[in-house]
Amino acid sequence: DINTGPLLRAREHIAEEKLGDYIETRLSDGFDKIAPGEIDAALIAGMGGNLMIDILSRGRAVVKGLQQLIIEPQSELAAVRAYLRSEDYLVEAEDFVLEGGKFYPILRVAPQKISDISSFAHESGLPIELVDAYGHRLLMSRHPVLSSFLEREQRQCEAILQELSRGNEAAERTAERRKELCAKLERNRAAAAYIK
Repeated sequence: DINTGPLLRAREHIAEEKLGDYIETRLSDGFDKIAPGEIDAALIAGMGGNLMIDILSRGRAVVKGLQQLIIEPQSELAAVRAYLRSEDYLVEAEDFVLEGGKFYPILRVAPQKISDISSFAHESGLPIELVDAYGHRLLMSRHPVLSSFLEREQRQCEAILQELSRGNEAAERTAERRKELCAKLERNRAAAAYIK
C-alpha cells in the first residue's frame, strides 16, 4: 500500500491469523518496491481506472511476469480494457457485481497470455470501442448485470440529453456533449441488442 495506516492494520490481521511467515507487507507506490519475478499474482482494487493504468504502466516489468492479475477499476473501465488490449494481456474472466446500487467490474488477467479481444470484436462484428466499453467476456456470456448496467446507462444518457435540450449550457458545449451522448447511446443499444 502507499499509506502506512492500511499496512499497519494488515500487519495486525496477519499477526492475529499467525500468517507472518507467509505474508510480507510493503510500503510502495504500486509495484515500485517489487522486483520482476518476485511475485506471481497481484490484486489491484478500490481506485480509478486511470490510476490503475499508471500503476500497471510503471510496473510493466513486474506485471509482465505475473501469472495472474485481478483488477477492479472503479472508473474509466473502457480505458482500462483498451490498455490491457494494447499490452496484449489476456482477460481470462470477467464478472460484474451490482451491490448497493453500484456496479463493480472484476477482471482476471493473464499478462503472459495473448489477448483475444480483437479477434472477438472481429468475429462478433462489434466495434472495438464497444468491446472495450463493455467487456468481451461480459458480452459473450450475456452477463445479467451487464444488462442492468446498460439499462441504467441508457436512462442516464436520455435524461442528460433531455436536460441539454432545455438549453442550460452554452451552444457549442451543448452540441459537443449531445454528440458524445448520442454516440454512447448508439454503442449502448448495439451492446444491448448483442446480449439479447
